[in-house]
Amino acid sequence: MSATLLPKDKNLSSIPVQEPTKLSDKYPVLKPWKWSYTGTVNQINANSLDLTLASKDSNCPSSTIKYHEFIDQYVPEFKNNAHFSLKPALFTGMLQTLALANPGLNKYFKVYYGRELFTYKDGGVCSIDYVMSNDEQWIKKYNIGNKTAPFDKEAFDKDAQETHPKDWPRLHPRTRYFTEAELTDIKTNKITKPLILISHGLCGGSHETIIRAAIDKIDLNLFDVAVINSRGCARTKIVTEKLFSAYSTDDLREVVNTKLKENPDRSIYMIGFSFGATILSNYLGEEGEKCPVRSAVTVCNPWDMIYSYEKMTFDFWASRLCSKSIVKFLVRTVEVNMPALENCMDPENARATHVFTKDNLKKAKQFKTTVEFDDTFTAPYMGFKNAVEYYSNAGSINRLPNIKIPLLVINAEDDPVVGETSKNLKNAVLNNENVMYISTSLGGHLAYLTSNNDSWITKPIANYFKNFEEHIEK
Repeated sequence: MSATLLPKDKNLSSIPVQEPTKLSDKYPVLKPWKWSYTGTVNQINANSLDLTLASKDSNCPSSTIKYHEFIDQYVPEFKNNAHFSLKPALFTGMLQTLALANPGLNKYFKVYYGRELFTYKDGGVCSIDYVMSNDEQWIKKYNIGNKTAPFDKEAFDKDAQETHPKDWPRLHPRTRYFTEAELTDIKTNKITKPLILISHGLCGGSHETIIRAAIDKIDLNLFDVAVINSRGCARTKIVTEKLFSAYSTDDLREVVNTKLKENPDRSIYMIGFSFGATILSNYLGEEGEKCPVRSAVTVCNPWDMIYSYEKMTFDFWASRLCSKSIVKFLVRTVEVNMPALENCMDPENARATHVFTKDNLKKAKQFKTTVEFDDTFTAPYMGFKNAVEYYSNAGSINRLPNIKIPLLVINAEDDPVVGETSKNLKNAVLNNENVMYISTSLGGHLAYLTSNNDSWITKPIANYFKNFEEHIEK
């Protein structure tokens, strides 16, 4: 796999700095004037895209609605200058982000998954977790959602044990592998119900709180939902010498194309969270006019990876409270999958591309920043000379101009991982009428936690998909 260096006039990423330049990089600066739990929405959009409204009467001429008018009418939470309230105790983006890591939040969103192991053309594997919370057979068999009888954990665990592949890690709660009969049913039944595919954050998966919270709001009578767990994530083994990166667009492409081949009459929608939003946005831009996805949503995408790298590497708080924990997860992913990763696929080019060695792993255990990880593993494996070169070219801001489907983007200005919306990003959005960029003053990274321990953005996202499916012509 070789690097793809963009021409200077096509590279929209920020120009990187080499060392800390801000006061907040060197010292633990507090900004009480920015502390708040009442946020404001700011729309950034060209305001020119026309969507065709679905007509119930075939004899009536179709009418159109501007993209921003559709948002204002059907997703009023994202209307320009709309206000929202978050949990008062979590009055900064960092506090919001740290609170989201509390595993106790998952008890509020009891989602049930059936897992498919999906084999890519290159021999690698991902897992696809289908939401089964609304499946009649599962509801009946396991007492899911039954107010008069508890969830039948014993029956669920028995089936989970019988379907579990030998020597594979145990799965997260309320998740089991499908039986062969269940898989056959999914692949052969001609389903027309639209499918929402979810791409998770870095080293995350279907177990993430924000993903479960989002699924909890989606109308499962109207949509099927499945989470694509990347290679090595959500207790999915890596079986080839290939890890995920911002360029893992072929992985999404294979899943989307396969699901459409299984059920060609259904519509596909997608959601990307954080790093999964980067991969999704890159995929959408690569597909351009031929994109088979009807519409998509991204949440807290580090569009300009240079901007995010500087935030995570130099900012006093982000480098200490966010970067360390993320790189720990990345190194752990490499460590547990080392038997597969260290088997070099191309011995002739091993010196140039084979980076998954025991020596590098030993060194990685001392890493404190994600740039160290990407300098050692991701960049050289992808053919880039260093992490900064990889970030500059792989950032999805570079593929944004070619996104040709309606894309709803949600980013928080107090995101300690992504940082504020850059001028380059704002200009790119304003020059693509297909992108509706929702900038919120608060929210942190993927959090937006309210007083009832829910995520504020999940309901409007669900409403967006529901109303797009019901009101916009296919």
